[in-house]
Amino acid sequence: MERLLPRIQSPGDVRALPESELPRLCEELREDIISLCGRVGGHLGASLGAVELIVSLHRVFHSPQDALVFDVGHQAYAHKLLTGRRERMGTLRQAGGVAPFLDPRESHHDALAAGHASTAVSAGLGMLEGKKLRGQPGHVVAVVGDGALTGGLTFEGLNNTGGTHLPLVVVLNDNQMSISANVGAIPALLRTREARGFFEGLGFTYLGPVDGHDLGALTHALREARASTRPVVVHAMTQKGRGFPPAEADTQTRGHAMGPYEWRDGKLVRSRGGQRTYSEAFASALEELMARDARVVAVTPAMLEGSALVGLKQRYPERVFDVGIAEQHAVTFCAGLAVTGLRPVCAIYSTFLQRAYDQVIHDVCLPGLPVVFAVDRAGLVGADGATHQGTYDVASLRPVPGLTLMAPVTGEDVTAMLATALALPGPSLMRFPRGTLPVLPPELQPGTGPVRGARWLKRAAQARVAFITLGPLGVSALEAAASEPEWSVLDARFVSPLDEAAVLEAAACGRVVVVEEGTTHGGLGSAVLELLAARGVGARVKLLGMPDTFVPHGDARVQRAELGLDAAGLRRAALALLAEGGAP
Repeated sequence: MERLLPRIQSPGDVRALPESELPRLCEELREDIISLCGRVGGHLGASLGAVELIVSLHRVFHSPQDALVFDVGHQAYAHKLLTGRRERMGTLRQAGGVAPFLDPRESHHDALAAGHASTAVSAGLGMLEGKKLRGQPGHVVAVVGDGALTGGLTFEGLNNTGGTHLPLVVVLNDNQMSISANVGAIPALLRTREARGFFEGLGFTYLGPVDGHDLGALTHALREARASTRPVVVHAMTQKGRGFPPAEADTQTRGHAMGPYEWRDGKLVRSRGGQRTYSEAFASALEELMARDARVVAVTPAMLEGSALVGLKQRYPERVFDVGIAEQHAVTFCAGLAVTGLRPVCAIYSTFLQRAYDQVIHDVCLPGLPVVFAVDRAGLVGADGATHQGTYDVASLRPVPGLTLMAPVTGEDVTAMLATALALPGPSLMRFPRGTLPVLPPELQPGTGPVRGARWLKRAAQARVAFITLGPLGVSALEAAASEPEWSVLDARFVSPLDEAAVLEAAACGRVVVVEEGTTHGGLGSAVLELLAARGVGARVKLLGMPDTFVPHGDARVQRAELGLDAAGLRRAALALLAEGGAP
């Protein structure tokens, strides 16, 4: 039988199909999503669970005139397949290929670019108000997961929408999961008859709960919502990972991101994991320190898996807190823990910490509370792309008074650095990248005591050029300088406070290359230039870091090479400085 999906180039083609063909279309969508994620990886579970929901949305609403606003886009692979991108989906999450989340630059059927949760209701209401003011036709649908209801921004949007009485359609894709199982009172409430009263109390018409895999029931509910003149919630109950037994059997994440994988002899064979990651090194260090000190607790905003804290949660269920997709709450919750004398460690991704910037400053740093921020995914993250690149944590937080900011080079540094952070009387931050740990260079001998100041990785007696590095790029600098006896490498370790004496010694050679995996505007390089200007030190300084643009998705190793952040790029930068000649 000829497949249906190759004939679907737009939502209009979905609406043109006989109703009897829709179950087969859903089956083919699942086949493509499973095959795709097996080849290139990606967000499998939520997209499998939302297949019927997306088909029904495109049957009832007319994108792009009707704006479909997806929260994050983890659930939207079927939407991509139905909107003219099927032939390119094999390039998903690869450099120059299909975006990992939704992107209006890629398709006019993508109403909003978003890689962080809880945004859809607020953005959808803004679009609806904009259509009203400009006299533009069309409906707006905000598709949110129940995980987004653990985030405060969703409630701000719901509250505002209920007060406007505008006919925003909120489709609640309820699969009981964010990445892992949802936490808190709201997900539990959604499983009771009180859900209707909850949404009606906010000013919404409530339709549901509807079987999110029943095309007829979904279509009927969505048509009723489309005809409404007031805000509507369509509550669809779905199963994350539906149609793929290994995902359905995965009780932790329901196949949130299972690829790459393949079938061999009727069995699922997943790609072998590589060497130990920075996240795992952090979790191991935290476990060791929690065993030593009962005051140490861990907090994460729905990232137990990503921050490698699942095992720690099992060992210390009362000392590891998953607070849901609620970064602002996570930070201020840590402040409250610290007030009582506990030593909270907030495990959070760099781009997720951006969402709690005010809380970091106002609730933690202003009162000087001893909260440790363990900032994962700092620097290039690869396939997740622009929404997740850890570019701005150093530059945004370096100016905050009293916040100690540091970065390990290798896994061997992590325990001592985390112990140092926990011993400080005030707030601190340790940033580390996504990815596997580098092999410990013989020149680098990690200490076991408190971490103090910068560290020379290579100290030339008569230096002609010096690298000043932050984090794992110190290893690349060592490689770049390996054959040059007159090249030095200084691992700054601390951005704030900066080890001024060590930096001034490095700059005394007259030529400095500052290397960091973050924006050069306001980062370590800016700190070095500020110091040299304040001390009247004349030196030629080259800043290497992430560019003044949003870095797209791709292979992080390739991107480092393209940005000159690998050993070869660092060597070119140093040679270029030396080639300039003359006195600094």
